[in-house]
Amino acid sequence: MEKVNGTGNEITLYFSNGKEEKCLTSGSQKWCEIIDNANIVIDGDNNVVDIHFTSEEDAERILLHTGFNIMIYGNNNRMNIGEGLSVGYNPGWGMFGMHLVIGTPFDGWMGTPRNVNNCRMDIGEHVIICGGMIFLQDNNSHIKIGRDTMISWGVNIWCTDAHVITDLEGEPKNFAQFIEIGDRVWVGKDVKIGKNVKIGNDNVIGWGSIVTKSFEDTNQLIVGVPAKVVKTGIKWDGRTIDEYLKSLER
Repeated sequence: MEKVNGTGNEITLYFSNGKEEKCLTSGSQKWCEIIDNANIVIDGDNNVVDIHFTSEEDAERILLHTGFNIMIYGNNNRMNIGEGLSVGYNPGWGMFGMHLVIGTPFDGWMGTPRNVNNCRMDIGEHVIICGGMIFLQDNNSHIKIGRDTMISWGVNIWCTDAHVITDLEGEPKNFAQFIEIGDRVWVGKDVKIGKNVKIGNDNVIGWGSIVTKSFEDTNQLIVGVPAKVVKTGIKWDGRTIDEYLKSLER
């Protein structure tokens, strides 16, 4: 399969100096070749991917990064990625980078792709993703991740149950609509976040937690299976404790 199949699809690169490159229609040969070599697959019609970068050097580094992966299967889907993205990749530590996925290439039950339509995924500015699968698979659903958020490794953010659950009359009961994660949220190692959940700004989700309900307040430490608030009135900083303490001495 070619990396991009269908009509009306577009990948647009935006740079902080105002330059734009529409890589599937009118882009320069350089950026068309970079996109062709990137880990981006689109299969469907009228899908739009917008990616923002601080510079052309930053764009080339991110797009050709082994851990940068985008897959879209379906129609009329939209993906927007803010500038300053940082992608981790260290297989020895289980860091496999960023996987942004709408639909799937193969359904083991039906033997065909699972195409989904009218979905949206928004990744804010200055987001760090070390090893995360961020996944939409229900029509008309969306995922939003705020700016300055840090996603550790082994993280699954799934706005879907993948299979249907019904009542005894056969009526579906587990529709997925959204996952919304605020600004400056630290999502710890091996965290799982399920459908129809909102996480407020400035929260920390601790190792191995399973989040199946919303925590819309701010400055909380959220931990457990299922996750619950274990501490309030907290903030976090991306530096080590030693580096942080040294900064206070200056």
